[in-house]
Amino acid sequence: MSQDFLDPEIFADFIIEAKEHLETIEPNLLELEKDPEDTSLLNEIFRPMHSLKGASGFLGLNKMNTLAHRAENIMDELRKGTMAATPAIMDVILEATDALRKIIDNLDNEGEEGDVATEPINQTLDALLAGDVPAPAASVADSNEPEPAAVEDTPLEAVQEDNFIELEEAELDTGSRVVVDLPEGELYSLTSFGEGHLRDFIEEAIENTADLSNGLLELEQNPDDNDDLVNDLFRFFHNLKGNSGIIGFHELNSLTHEAETLLNQTRKGELPVTQGLIDTLLRCVDFIDTLVNKIDAESGLVPQFDLSEILSVLRHAVEHGEFPEVAKDAPAPAPAEEPVQEAEEVEEIPEYDKEDMDIFIVTLTQQRVAVELAVKELEKDSSQEEFINSLYRSLVTTQNSCSYMQYDKPRVQAERTAGLVDSGRNADMDFALMLDLLLQEIEILNDMIDAELAVFSLCIDTSARLKGVGERSPEPQKELELNLELPDTGSADSPVSFVANALVEEPEPEPEPVQEAPKPAPKPAVPTKPVEPVEPVESVKPVATPAPKPAPKPAPKPEAKVASKPAAAPAPAKAKEKAPAKQQKPKSSSTIRVDHEKLDHLMNLIGELIINRNRYTMLARNLESGQNVDIQEVAQSLTETTYAMARISDDLQDTIMKVRMVPVSSVFSRFPRLVRDLSRKSGKQVELIMQGEETELDKSVVEVIGDPLVHLIRNAMDHGVESEEDRLKAGKQGKGTVHLRAYYRGNSVAIEIEDDGKGIDPEKMREVAVKKGILGADEAKLLDDREAMELIFAPGFSSAETITDISGRGVGMDVVRTNIKNLKGSVSINSELGKGTRFTLTLPLTLAIIDALMVNVAGEEFAIPLDAVSETTKIEAERLTDVNGRKAVTLRGEVLGLVYMSDLLDLPRSEETGVLSVVVIHDNDRRLGLVVDKLHERQEIVIKPLGEYLGDLKGISGATIMGDGSVILILDPHEIYLMATSKAI
Repeated sequence: MSQDFLDPEIFADFIIEAKEHLETIEPNLLELEKDPEDTSLLNEIFRPMHSLKGASGFLGLNKMNTLAHRAENIMDELRKGTMAATPAIMDVILEATDALRKIIDNLDNEGEEGDVATEPINQTLDALLAGDVPAPAASVADSNEPEPAAVEDTPLEAVQEDNFIELEEAELDTGSRVVVDLPEGELYSLTSFGEGHLRDFIEEAIENTADLSNGLLELEQNPDDNDDLVNDLFRFFHNLKGNSGIIGFHELNSLTHEAETLLNQTRKGELPVTQGLIDTLLRCVDFIDTLVNKIDAESGLVPQFDLSEILSVLRHAVEHGEFPEVAKDAPAPAPAEEPVQEAEEVEEIPEYDKEDMDIFIVTLTQQRVAVELAVKELEKDSSQEEFINSLYRSLVTTQNSCSYMQYDKPRVQAERTAGLVDSGRNADMDFALMLDLLLQEIEILNDMIDAELAVFSLCIDTSARLKGVGERSPEPQKELELNLELPDTGSADSPVSFVANALVEEPEPEPEPVQEAPKPAPKPAVPTKPVEPVEPVESVKPVATPAPKPAPKPAPKPEAKVASKPAAAPAPAKAKEKAPAKQQKPKSSSTIRVDHEKLDHLMNLIGELIINRNRYTMLARNLESGQNVDIQEVAQSLTETTYAMARISDDLQDTIMKVRMVPVSSVFSRFPRLVRDLSRKSGKQVELIMQGEETELDKSVVEVIGDPLVHLIRNAMDHGVESEEDRLKAGKQGKGTVHLRAYYRGNSVAIEIEDDGKGIDPEKMREVAVKKGILGADEAKLLDDREAMELIFAPGFSSAETITDISGRGVGMDVVRTNIKNLKGSVSINSELGKGTRFTLTLPLTLAIIDALMVNVAGEEFAIPLDAVSETTKIEAERLTDVNGRKAVTLRGEVLGLVYMSDLLDLPRSEETGVLSVVVIHDNDRRLGLVVDKLHERQEIVIKPLGEYLGDLKGISGATIMGDGSVILILDPHEIYLMATSKAI
């Protein structure tokens, strides 16, 4: 399903959230497999799975939603204790998470769910729910379905395909609510405020439903003494109710109103938190997601829905405190019969919501004032586009307000009048010709609204007499403070005036809303007539006012025949005429979550920056005045301000760098699952021990290191760790161990992958290199053990005797080194035969700014990353000696090889002097002395990439621009070391 209609920002946020949820689910599943009785783990898995279901349902990702929903149902059964967490069930759930991950990757890369085969997994999950014993997990993956299983070999096998260079982008692999099947009726217009307004509503609705889901799950775990959480949940429902009312979304408004009413009983202590309450409210959230998902933000249209069944469940719960047992996939329960209330043989009087009427009165007042003002101005000059648009907006707002209050006749009249204004402003005619007609239509509209309010005012009075004022709530109620300045509507006893007074006098029928109740807009500053109450008519039988009309029962879903809807709103009608242009598929943007404390610190630094800028301005003004200026004092002030600016800029840089830093745990979280799967596949028992997950790296680095780490761990599992039988013969424990650790090393981060396996045999490496034609026999003999082991990074090299589906094709380690080199990092290897192997990745903290040592070679300036510099020294030329055909010097008891930088870079040598300037660099634990012409200062530089045409320059990793505009090349210490092995003095 294409997601072209989605807001790219919402889509990007969803992908980020989905990856985070999977990063939570997988490790907890593995822990649950070890300890099936740990109920806290079940809750930790259920919550993100529920969120995945809901978010995917809202976005219309049906494949993902269906799979997540079934997985959630399994987790729910495990939570209830009706099902046991057996290995077979864990395998299927893990297979489902693999499929979910593939879908998320497809959404990230292509903007759609793709052809991930989820149906076999769904069938297996359904069988589990039905009580059938599933086939082993392997059979699910290897089934004879027409299309491959959703997690075919997992993405890990793809890493070893014939072209490993096509490592599936290391997105740090790193839903929840069900799409309720509701019959749809005719389309109707929500709003004419514009697409942006609707998208804002959708985005806020997503946030509120996510908060509701998480909050309800938390309340389920801690039902006692959790008043703050209940208040928060009440507020979320309240916000949804208010916002849906503003845009005229009747069904959503009714649903959230009933849910809010139910939760309000819990707030007051009248209804305890039970499983039935939680299940019912979670079901409401599912319905809310479905409703919001059906909004077409571009046209402003939404289909009608019949929610009578779920509304009946909610009302029954409110009246009787009872909740039906509802199966997860069962249809909504049938409407509960509501008791008929008899009151002195008077027809039932509709209840009213004081707060809603308050908002309606305020909105109506404002719009009447705006309409009158616009009409007066247009009578003076009908070409004033500003007032034409204002008139249109006010009529649309009135239409939506009437729609919210379910006043159908005024709504239709307001819609018709707004349509006239819209036609007039878009037509090539004088708007003045329409004014007389518009005045008549506006007068009719006002009369209709006044009539509705007059009927309502009688209901208020009669209801008070029959039921007793405030009878619905035994607690003392505060009066509504309604401070209106009403426009001149003809008389002080107009219906608007009457209802305003009735509302002021009527005690509030419901508890005071939580803080975030909708606030009225500023009051129009117009003179008003005094508001006087109308004498209630004692002898008049209350008018049998029909309750607000629910949406008519929906007809069968129309086949995209929007034109069949009568009296469509003007704006949506225009939208229908134009087929929406196909947008590009949404692609997730690169985003990062930032701790607000870092942003606060950043704002403080900006404030200090402004203060110092003002100091410069003041100093400049003093100098310009030329009056009694003390030059020394000004110079001192300039120096102090410059130092302050330098400190602030350093702090700014440091803070910005910290903002970009993310923990490596986002990558590491993938590997427990990887090791588990490979252990099962290879038949080896292997334990993964992770350390330093909190170590932080630049986000751009973290995004790329995933695949290299995957390959190194796969190699450790396949080539490093021996079989249980071989380990026991060697006197080791039967279970192997792989360590994955991260830690800071100077201005870099080191990541180690270490196994306790058989190690690397240097002699075997030489033999394989000769056999594959990578080296000649004589060349191989010259290699020391360290260099022989590094042959593993040669393209096509593999010492594996057989190729497995885990590794062995020899097309991966060279790509690992290339990827790490592209990050300005390096890979080193240490191994001891029979004891194990350790790969160390050294990565810069950031790819943007580094400290560097500036040197001069043959008249050219170069920068050497300071992190790779051990020391600088001066050495007398006469101390040099020859070691194996290379120049070396003994420095503090260590034999240090030397090489001229000019020779490595093919630059002319300068005249030799008796003393050599040497920069000692290190490549992991190897050291080398570089002879340069001059040593300059240490400097902070900004790394700039070289263009494609210079990207293959050996020994050069990038460039930087100096203060004078000159370009300086940055040396790559690792490449320099490798180049030095073939060139000696």
